[in-house]
Amino acid sequence: MPRFITFIAFLHRLVAVGAAVLVLALTVFAASPELHEHVHDATHTHHDESCPIVLFASSADAPAAPIAAPAPLPTARTLAPAITREIFLSPPRYLRRPERGPPVSLLS
Repeated sequence: MPRFITFIAFLHRLVAVGAAVLVLALTVFAASPELHEHVHDATHTHHDESCPIVLFASSADAPAAPIAAPAPLPTARTLAPAITREIFLSPPRYLRRPERGPPVSLLS
């Protein structure tokens, strides 16, 4: 199992390095028209909008459909019934109520 985990970690690093190299290459080709011309043949026009370098340079995004949140479902809400509070008194644990509190210490 540890070999599988190290293989997955290696693949993650490989994909990250590949993405970084791709962004770096697109940046260099977008910044240098001479290098951009070397990538294409003689029939290519610089304003071709299907070129990934031109799309990267113009910050074009892939077309995506707008995300619409579904409407909330109607729910029937009723108020909770009022709760009546009853106080139940328990009988005292002693026969006579104490007349005084606990003794006070003279040291405090």
